[in-house]
Amino acid sequence: MGTSRQCKINGFFWHLKALLFGLLLFIVNCTSSPHPKQDDLPDFDIDLIRFEQHFFGDLERPLEQLKSQYLYFFPSQTPDSVWQAKRTDSLQQILFQATKIISDKDLYTRTENVLQHAKHYFPKEKLPHKVITLLTDVNYGLRAVDADSLLLISVDTYLGASHPLYEGIPQYIKNKLIFAHLEAELVDALSDRFIPQLNSSVFLNRIVQHGKRLLLHDYFAPHLNPHSHIQYTQSQWEWAIEHESDVWRFFIDNELLFSTDKSLRFRFLSASPYSKFYSYLDENSPGRIGQWIGYRMLKKYQKRTGASLQEVLSANAQEILKKSRYNP
Repeated sequence: MGTSRQCKINGFFWHLKALLFGLLLFIVNCTSSPHPKQDDLPDFDIDLIRFEQHFFGDLERPLEQLKSQYLYFFPSQTPDSVWQAKRTDSLQQILFQATKIISDKDLYTRTENVLQHAKHYFPKEKLPHKVITLLTDVNYGLRAVDADSLLLISVDTYLGASHPLYEGIPQYIKNKLIFAHLEAELVDALSDRFIPQLNSSVFLNRIVQHGKRLLLHDYFAPHLNPHSHIQYTQSQWEWAIEHESDVWRFFIDNELLFSTDKSLRFRFLSASPYSKFYSYLDENSPGRIGQWIGYRMLKKYQKRTGASLQEVLSANAQEILKKSRYNP
């Protein structure tokens, strides 16, 4: 009897230890992060230049001086009279005044952080240290540009979705024109440095290519909300989560993965107000859902294989599809 009771007591304490160990693992997993702490990131000084402030804000500064300092912004075929007129144009001045809400500190901190993370994961890459902001007449197709030794930011495309200067721009584009999306644009601009070039029109290859780009966001801007990486609203992200299996089943049932149909880019990869299934899925769907599916596949692949970021970026699409066993 005593031996039986002792066994039960020992068993109780064994289960208690197992429970405490499991709890400890849970706490560690919840509090640890695969990404480096801020103190562990490499130093990366940047030279931030607010060109729009020199061009539009300092009208006493001679144009010749600006041209000599920033020759790459002044094509030789454009006469000086055009630049002089642009500097004092009333609409340009209104746009310039609006960009003053974006502070040097915020621009510097956000840009520096992305470049620090990029340098951490790719220490041999020669990244741009000079960052120049400018006005581009709200050219939302060029919100950030990696120009080799320069990183250019169209500062007039980050004024906020409801800004009156964006009147007439489609809402699905205006939703992206917010300062919180700066890091996402910077990562996109830098991504070609790290992802092998794709020369294929196969739909699977294209969604995986976009997935690799979006995966870079997790590493270069890990503090962002998940939906900010792809520049979805929260409701669009929730729709994608809820309908992930429906979207994937649509791709499989319609044999789209290995299709080279050029219309698929327009329907599922290009910026648009919604993705085009031509079915009930169209309603409330976000555009670019194929990009999001590629990202989810990459995340599953990395989880199943334990591949590093560099290994994932170099893997081919069919290997990723096979080893991820992606089937939401």
